Amino acid sequence: MNPLAQWASYAASWDRLLSMIGIEIHWIILQYVLGFSFIVFLLLLIHWKTGNKHYFKLARTLTKAVGLVFAVGAATGTASEFGLVLLWPNLTEAAGRYIYFPLYAEIFAFLMEVVFIYLLVFGWSKLSPKARIAVALLAFVGAWYSASMIVSVNSYMVAPTGIVAAYDPLSGWKYNQGYPKIMLVVPSNIVAALNVPKLQSLGMEVVGKTSDAVIVLMPSKIVQRLAWEAWNNVYVKDSILMLVLNDAAKNNAALLHTPVKNIVDTILVKTVEHVGPYTVTFMSPVYPGSILHALGAALTVSGFTLIGAYGFRLLTAKDEKYKKYVEDAFKFAVYFSLIVIILQGLVFGHIMGEEIAHYNPEKLAAMEGTSSKILSLSALTGSEKLMPLIIYGNPNAKMPIYDQIPKNYCYLQPRPGLQDCRPPLIIHYIYYTKIGLGVLLGLDTLILAFLLIRGMSMPKWLLELNIASPIVAHIVSFFGWATREIGRKPWTIYGVMTVDVAHTPNPAPPALVAIIALYFIGIIIALGVAVWKLIYIPSLKEEV
Repeated sequence: MNPLAQWASYAASWDRLLSMIGIEIHWIILQYVLGFSFIVFLLLLIHWKTGNKHYFKLARTLTKAVGLVFAVGAATGTASEFGLVLLWPNLTEAAGRYIYFPLYAEIFAFLMEVVFIYLLVFGWSKLSPKARIAVALLAFVGAWYSASMIVSVNSYMVAPTGIVAAYDPLSGWKYNQGYPKIMLVVPSNIVAALNVPKLQSLGMEVVGKTSDAVIVLMPSKIVQRLAWEAWNNVYVKDSILMLVLNDAAKNNAALLHTPVKNIVDTILVKTVEHVGPYTVTFMSPVYPGSILHALGAALTVSGFTLIGAYGFRLLTAKDEKYKKYVEDAFKFAVYFSLIVIILQGLVFGHIMGEEIAHYNPEKLAAMEGTSSKILSLSALTGSEKLMPLIIYGNPNAKMPIYDQIPKNYCYLQPRPGLQDCRPPLIIHYIYYTKIGLGVLLGLDTLILAFLLIRGMSMPKWLLELNIASPIVAHIVSFFGWATREIGRKPWTIYGVMTVDVAHTPNPAPPALVAIIALYFIGIIIALGVAVWKLIYIPSLKEEV
């Protein structure tokens, strides 16, 4: 099996690639807004407690950096949002209709970021120490508030609220029972038109009732089919609903000429109303681990960027007074990075892994490479024997076997771009590369911290090696994001909407996609030049 060809075989390969480039470049920048804004707040607290002016100077430098990256991040974010609206219009419509609140609230988070980040940047010398700390607090809270809103929507796409996965670690896959299933709240007037016993024979479960609706678990292949029909303007008379309507409904001409989208809309509105329109995305079962892991990635990248930057300055700084400042900045960067990478790897990553295991078992099977069709790195290293204990807390649990996933588990009828429902096996190599590089970064910070604690001189070769640590940290972060997003394919919203349904019916030609991709790449290059001229060049004169 060719893992790369498998990934490309899903619908909208060029537009998926363009979205990956646009969102990743935005994420590269956004990580510094999330990470540096928090570090500035932390440094101001340390300076307030210790009186060490080096922490104050470092906070000032990072504030300039936050102001710079936030401006460019706002531009890339706006471009990415337009791209999402244009390339994935049906997904955007669904989000605006059913899970709008966090996207609406993110507007206020953005305004909060704008106000307090630039108040900190331009009002730095006019603020009292306590006021500066307060503004820094509000700046990073605004950035994290914004991230929490966006991540909640993405978490809902990874595992919608009410999803029941198709795997049990003791008994194995449950596709023959109709799983995965989605919780839906079906209004009573729609239930009255359905042949409920027929639906139950197809895997639907009735799990509760309200005063005017029935709560069910519906097989996702049925939900996905209805989503396809809804956004392809199918009427009830031509829908799979005809298989489960009762006799009276089949003779109702008005119902038969009703768009399926009207039926789907009524059910989804009722479902969101039942769960809570303001909390539905935050109740995604993967949200806690997702937000922790996203913030952890931002802090890790920011910390290693400081290690690389100030490690390099240790190699080149000549003035002894300035060198003392650089040494303190480097020590802070090392200790901070050590703490966050431990939290990210052992705590946040573990929480995220458990959530994926329970709610995205197909992705877990691809991540761990439990397939005879590829060279499995987990089998090669022997780590597969530890995974049941690490992931499920039970050495007797069974790992999900990739080769046992039916190719058609996500659809009733195949379509172009939807022939294979299994996630691409390329994420096995992406994931294990991420893990391997993350372990190397952790070992690197342990060595650096050990040398600092023992008061030993830092070898020149080690400082030179760490110039590359920001790049490695970015690769780790990108591969983590790629595992999350690529591993969900062919779903856009797991169990609900596939990529071909979310995609625009009028995609741009590959040449135009390439031009737009170059625009995003140009932005990140421009940011690099700006950082070089506005932050790095002054540092050569020891002015920053």
